[in-house]
Amino acid sequence: MAPLGRRLAAVALAMGVVWGVAVFAAPEAFAQGVAPPEAEPPAGVPPAAAPPDTTKRVVDETQAEIENQKRELDALGRELEERRAKSQQLRGRERNLLGDLKEKEVQLSLTIRYMSALERRRRIVSADLGGATSELARTAVQLEGDRRRLAWRLREIYKRGRSRDLEYLLSARSFPDLVNRTYFLAKIAREDRNQLMLTQAHRVEVQDTKARLEERQRELDRLKRETERQRRVQKQLTEERRQLLVQIRGERKSNEQASAELERASKRIQALIGELEKRRLASERGAPGGVMPLFGDFSKNRGRLPWPVTGRIVGGFGYQKNPRFGTSTYNSGIDIAVPFGTPIAAVSKARVDYVSWLDGYGKCAILNHGGGFYTLYAHASEILVAVGREVAAGEVIGRVGDTGSTIGTALHFEIRQGKTALNPLDWFR
Repeated sequence: MAPLGRRLAAVALAMGVVWGVAVFAAPEAFAQGVAPPEAEPPAGVPPAAAPPDTTKRVVDETQAEIENQKRELDALGRELEERRAKSQQLRGRERNLLGDLKEKEVQLSLTIRYMSALERRRRIVSADLGGATSELARTAVQLEGDRRRLAWRLREIYKRGRSRDLEYLLSARSFPDLVNRTYFLAKIAREDRNQLMLTQAHRVEVQDTKARLEERQRELDRLKRETERQRRVQKQLTEERRQLLVQIRGERKSNEQASAELERASKRIQALIGELEKRRLASERGAPGGVMPLFGDFSKNRGRLPWPVTGRIVGGFGYQKNPRFGTSTYNSGIDIAVPFGTPIAAVSKARVDYVSWLDGYGKCAILNHGGGFYTLYAHASEILVAVGREVAAGEVIGRVGDTGSTIGTALHFEIRQGKTALNPLDWFR
């Protein structure tokens, strides 16, 4: 009787282990509303597999890139709104025509940058939307395969019942056989539980992906509305700038006011270069060996310099008379008309000492050639070099535009020795 008692005890223990796993699995399946199918699943259905880690990593990296780009877009949007608010506060104060022109051009430039950022955002969100759509289709297929496998197993459980497992164990011919049968039944129960957990994971993934799709679609709609709003603002700013230029060119009073402001702007450049020269001299005095030229003797380049751009001179050096109003304006450089976006080349080796946006000059750069010689490049659409950068002769430092210009698209170019403006035509070959 003792061997029989031990055998029954082992069977009871084994069934407790197996049923403990199976009971954990089966009620969850029923709670999910999975009904037994009417037919067997097709042969050769492969076991379900969790999505590879690489897929999740790619998704996480994409989401991180989207969030970083969103922060950049938000920062640019705040900068633009603050600029517009500041401009609104200054309305009604004493007018400065070139200052107004600069303000409209700065806002226009910021608006264009913001619209470019919106377009980049739209592209990345659209790409993520497409990726999420593919991911949803893939996960939905996996979930359907999980459900079919699960339904087949539940049908088997319904057909067999738990008594069959007891009969299977009791029919063991030896204790090792009982242990083996217990092991295999427990393994089946664990696989059933794993299948349930995998099905639930795929269900959650499908729900999360659907939520992500909906959010991306809503954001695309918001981006479309914001782009349309900024496009209207850009159109308005462009028209206001055009009207201001028409006023400057067509009204005597406005033309005279702009001419006076240009002369004051030229004097500000003179003072600015004076400050840069003080810094250069202070720096060179502290260098070992005394004062040393930065890039050789620039004065030897007279009559040998290449042109920064190739075009037609529309504004000469010195006092220029307006043929319509008879007013004279001092031009401390020359103006060369070329197509918008034409590359601007440095005329000689130099260091970039200044890059900014100035009234009457627009986007401009000042290069230090050593020995007190400087060149200035203004009205650029963009400056491609930063302060402190050393550039070679012929290197592209920007592109021609019409920022701050009352004569249209042109490069304003100056050569200065200290505060003194020199005629660039004497230096070109």
